[in-house]
Amino acid sequence: MHDGDGRLAAVIRLQADYARYVDAGEAGAEAWSALYGSRGVLTISDGREIGDPGELAAFAARAPRGVHLQGVPTIEERPDGDIDSVSPFVFFNAETGAIVAGAYTDRMTWEEGRLVFAERHIEIKRPA
Repeated sequence: MHDGDGRLAAVIRLQADYARYVDAGEAGAEAWSALYGSRGVLTISDGREIGDPGELAAFAARAPRGVHLQGVPTIEERPDGDIDSVSPFVFFNAETGAIVAGAYTDRMTWEEGRLVFAERHIEIKRPA
């Protein structure tokens, strides 16, 4: 069991590492992939689903360069100890100047004493 302050700190650390590693491109790709633990899955609103560690690392390595900014997450502990979280994000694409906004919906789990993504869904908000 993890105390409330410890849970919040672990959630914020995981989310900060996500942005830091993916923004590092190829240099951060392996570390970014490891944030998904042994069984984590990334899904994206365009229908992509990535769960293999090698595919996750390749996704991070080829992601556009820029800066991910994540808003304050809501967190709720599940009876099994996993954590559900929703947080808004903005991505500034350094290559094109585009700004993308959306939300992350996460299920996080404890693995070997650290919090990892069991599931992360990226919902990209598109103008109507």
